Amino acid sequence: MEKILVVDDEKDITEVLSEYLEKEGYKVYSANDPDEADKILSSQNIALLITDIKMPKKSGLELVEKYKKGNEDMEVIIISALKDINMAIEAMRYGAFSYLLKPFNLSDVLINVKNAIERRRLVLENKKYQEELERIVEERTKELKNALKALEESYFHTLKVLVETLDVRDIETEGHSIRVVEYAVLIAKEMGIEDPKFLNDLKIGALLHDIGKVGVPDRILRKKGPLTVDEMKAMRAHTVFGHKIISSVEFLKGAAEIVLYHHERWDGKGYPFGRKGESIPLGARIFAVADAFDAMIFDRRYRKALSIREAIEELKRGKGTQFDPNVVEAFLRIPLDKIIKIKSQTPRRLEDIKEIIKLEF
Repeated sequence: MEKILVVDDEKDITEVLSEYLEKEGYKVYSANDPDEADKILSSQNIALLITDIKMPKKSGLELVEKYKKGNEDMEVIIISALKDINMAIEAMRYGAFSYLLKPFNLSDVLINVKNAIERRRLVLENKKYQEELERIVEERTKELKNALKALEESYFHTLKVLVETLDVRDIETEGHSIRVVEYAVLIAKEMGIEDPKFLNDLKIGALLHDIGKVGVPDRILRKKGPLTVDEMKAMRAHTVFGHKIISSVEFLKGAAEIVLYHHERWDGKGYPFGRKGESIPLGARIFAVADAFDAMIFDRRYRKALSIREAIEELKRGKGTQFDPNVVEAFLRIPLDKIIKIKSQTPRRLEDIKEIIKLEF
């Protein structure tokens, strides 16, 4: 039961509102002067403050200013006889949800109360979700650091643990990450890149690109229909989450850039930061093409697979908008038989990681 405090120096108004809102199922307190309101606000977790502005001793806005600072989740509705647009604007600046004029209609008051309480519920729910997400990040980061400390003699074992974490969540098509590693390396070499450190960062980044999805709730991750705006926001947070998980590990710092930026677009319409063009790290630009191609040629929950030819045409259409044109051109120079071989091979096992990645630090 949400707690509401009605404050007005006119007793008739507090009585009418209290009786009406209690019938609607709310726990209502009332006060006819600011000092009495002070005591209630100090002792009760008030969800909604309904207050007049002009009162003896202290104005309603002073109450709002004082208690909003310590309780930002508390919603406020101003009910006043002052038909002053500047006063209404001032009330909103103090954090009021709405400004109603006297004499008021009780049904209008109820609508505003319900909307204010609902907004508070959503704010608290989002706050709880953020706190839970931060807790998960903290726990997972701590777990990972502890695991890395215990396994500092075995980098490959660490990678295996991370890939197994993704496998348990069943995030991608079987073998997707390892195929993307191979496509990405072919693209990089076609672009004349031979630096072992760059290639290893590219491989590890491709292998762990979706590690951040361990923090996405299953109800969102496995949802078959379209995502809501809030669900999409939670899903998109996986890039930042994944970066936070692995960036503190020295030998994964280069790969962490790919994890963070792998959903950025050449035209700046990607996420999480809307970077564009060459401000996106080259490894992430290479990965984006390899990842998109492999995703297109296998069935997903939300669509059927394209043929290799169709997927290549899609890459061409995305050149200069979604993808770096030079990276797409490099992919198009790869012999078709190599692409077919990677697509048709039996998914590589985790034990094959050592054959794919040559750690040279």
